[in-house]
Parts: sequence; structure tokens; C-alpha cells
Amino acid sequence: MNRRELLLAGLALLGASAGWGGNPRPASGIDWLHDEQRAFAESRRTGKPVLVEAWAEWCTACKLMDRNSWSDPAVQRKVRERFVPLRLDFTEDSPATDGLRQRYAVDGLPTLLACRAPACAGTQSDRTTGLLQPAELLAFLAAFDIRVNRGL
Repeated sequence: MNRRELLLAGLALLGASAGWGGNPRPASGIDWLHDEQRAFAESRRTGKPVLVEAWAEWCTACKLMDRNSWSDPAVQRKVRERFVPLRLDFTEDSPATDGLRQRYAVDGLPTLLACRAPACAGTQSDRTTGLLQPAELLAFLAAFDIRVNRGL
């Protein structure tokens, strides 16, 4: 194998491991919605609560959650079966993100909120801020599930 072929083979392997093989699945493994109105309409239609993640490209903990927690098969299954996932992007500082930050009472990233509309705004939702490992994330989702199913 000549040098050029070796380089091309290495790039192909790198691309396959990075998901360049035409796989449309998001890196986190969660099919996040990015439109609030659409997410809440889906929540009303399905009866599932909304799982909101406040996230940013520059947020290291957010990236670690994508890589380690949202990619976990048990987490993906729980979210797919029980929630409408909504990701709010705080990458850019703007009047729009300032409004989102106030509406959802986001003080840090990543922030997760599990709620039923219209109780998602402010502090009326179940919430956590910071990096969660898969087991911690599953516990957060399960606690919300139990509370909602018991009508608490």
C-alpha cells in the first residue's frame, strides 16, 4: 500500500468513526426538536412531557453529556418512549437567548427541565443543572415520571 492509499484508508476509518458514513443520527443519539412551538404541540398531541435541555456549542459539560449520557442506549430508550426532547441553543448571546434564559430560569449549562406545558417556564418544572452521568440522568427522568404518574 503506498502512502496515498494509506492516508485515504486512514481518513475513511476516521470518517466512519466520526459518523461521516451517511448516518443522519445526531451525535447525541437523541432526535432533539429545536422549535418550542413544535415541541409543545407534539407534547399535547402525544401526552408526553417535554424534556428541555439548555445547551451551547462552547459548553464542555454539554458536549460530555452528548458523548457519554445522551448516547447511552438506556437513556435514549427512556427519552424516546416517555418524552418530547427539546434542545434550546444558547451558543450565541442575543436578545432571543436572553428571553429563553429568563423564561426557563436558566442559570447555567447544561440545564435540564422535565415538564408539562405550560409549567415549563420559570421554576415550576423538575430541573437540574450540570453534567449528569447516564445513571444520574436516568434517575432524574425516573423521579419525574414517578411524580407525574402519582399526580404530585
